[in-house]
Amino acid sequence: MTHTLGHAPVDRTSRIRSIWRAAWDQGEVDALDNLLSPTYVRRRGPAGTAQDRDQLKDSIRAVREAFPDLHTDIEDVVEDGDRLAIRWRSTGRHTGTFLGVPPTGRPVEVSGATFARFDGAAVAEEWVTFDSRQLLEALGIITTAQRAAVDPDLVRGVHRKFITGVTVVTTDDDGSPRGLAVNAFSSISLDPPMVLVCVQRTSSTHPALHRASHLGISILAADQLDVAKTFASKADDKFAHLAWTPGAYGSPLIDGSCAQLEVEIGERLEAGSHTVFTGRVVSARHDDLAPLVYSGGGFFDISRTAPLPW
Repeated sequence: MTHTLGHAPVDRTSRIRSIWRAAWDQGEVDALDNLLSPTYVRRRGPAGTAQDRDQLKDSIRAVREAFPDLHTDIEDVVEDGDRLAIRWRSTGRHTGTFLGVPPTGRPVEVSGATFARFDGAAVAEEWVTFDSRQLLEALGIITTAQRAAVDPDLVRGVHRKFITGVTVVTTDDDGSPRGLAVNAFSSISLDPPMVLVCVQRTSSTHPALHRASHLGISILAADQLDVAKTFASKADDKFAHLAWTPGAYGSPLIDGSCAQLEVEIGERLEAGSHTVFTGRVVSARHDDLAPLVYSGGGFFDISRTAPLPW
């Protein structure tokens, strides 16, 4: 998709890559004047403190003083009308004071996402999200990944005591169905109806989900253990021998599942090794089937259990 700057069509993705490289990697912050509107506003998350264009330039200068070898890779760009989503990763060595922390000489890596709204040829608004814990740990401000951390095996043992359902999270990736098994699924609210799912960034399905506007969630039934195993695997085509139906918004939904949702993705929040996708439910259905249950590394048929009196 292209937009017009003057009389020449310009590819937005190429333009953003070029201007970001000039501003963030080379310190040529005035290059942003060729991309950002004079009334530009930038926020950290939906409710974050707003920055204007000059304040963003000051922020970049401060970051580059602390990390003069700063380098930012744009890993993925998704365009939808006047909206654009950018997934990025920045690296640099801490050789100048930053956030009150004297130079540590440590290498720092931060991953995040920026969501932009264009007004004609210029970016009018941006929302940025990244895992601040990565930055704070690298600078030694917090130590959740070091001495203060709880032993991972102990935490894993705690999680194994928690019983969850089993979902298959899916999306249509330019005509190809993609999906993976997820048990980190939760309702956020009923009014408006919103849910979240957490997806590991190393998953082969993650890039497709990050590009998507919608995702599907199929809550598996007790007789769908084979489906759960397929989507928990690294198979190249998990849909090859599977019955599924596209939902009203195009998301692949697994036939025979006990419940199905389609979700319009609202936010993609970076958290540790995962991205948290939140969104509004735009379609839903359920059947009178027992769900597949997961606990302690095993799968169970909840219909074989007896409810406790209360």
